[in-house]
Amino acid sequence: MDTVKNLIQKFRFFGKLSNDEQAAIIKSSVIKKYSKNQILHDQNSECLGLVMVLSGTVRVTMISENGREVNLYKLGVGDVDVLAASCVIHEVTFETSIVAQQDCEILVIPASIISNIERENIYLHSYILEIVADKFSEVMWTMQQIFFKRIDQRIAIFLLDEYVKNHKNLTIKVTQEELAKDVNSAREVIARMLKRMSEDGYIELSRGKITIKDIDGIKKLAITD
Repeated sequence: MDTVKNLIQKFRFFGKLSNDEQAAIIKSSVIKKYSKNQILHDQNSECLGLVMVLSGTVRVTMISENGREVNLYKLGVGDVDVLAASCVIHEVTFETSIVAQQDCEILVIPASIISNIERENIYLHSYILEIVADKFSEVMWTMQQIFFKRIDQRIAIFLLDEYVKNHKNLTIKVTQEELAKDVNSAREVIARMLKRMSEDGYIELSRGKITIKDIDGIKKLAITD
């Protein structure tokens, strides 16, 4: 594992900071470990700051007033997020939660340090705004899936994404509960749809796994209006 200093130097804004700013960020940044399903940040937490995923995967979610959890997007190794630092980005007025989907390690640059520096450094300020714009784009994509895609399409899209991520491995390791969270649906609905897709020959189900049996059929299902 790289040291904190080496990891911080990988941020492209780092070279645009003064020596004092660089030293302050390196000194204050920490690597934190979280267990699966542990909450990294929620509305009851203090501002977390700028985060980079070093290992594992985390989910960024929002809880509705009626208690429904909506999965906004996921962060994998190397991904950076700043929506957990609403005290830095005052334009962000909604609260998100970050939950470890797997055991993970996270690099954290504290919000207090980021906030102080980005007010004076246009390069860091621009970098943060770029991250926000990118994450809002992902949120809008998620909303599009929820409002305009059928559940079987959303499952097909998920399976294709995992198929590509796992180097075209046809067996996807995911539980029905995890899949329900990923596609923002109820577990019962997912169970019924997976059973139907299995009966139609698209997939084969086993404990904690979904095996794609008809990849061309899954591709067609993903793009069907």
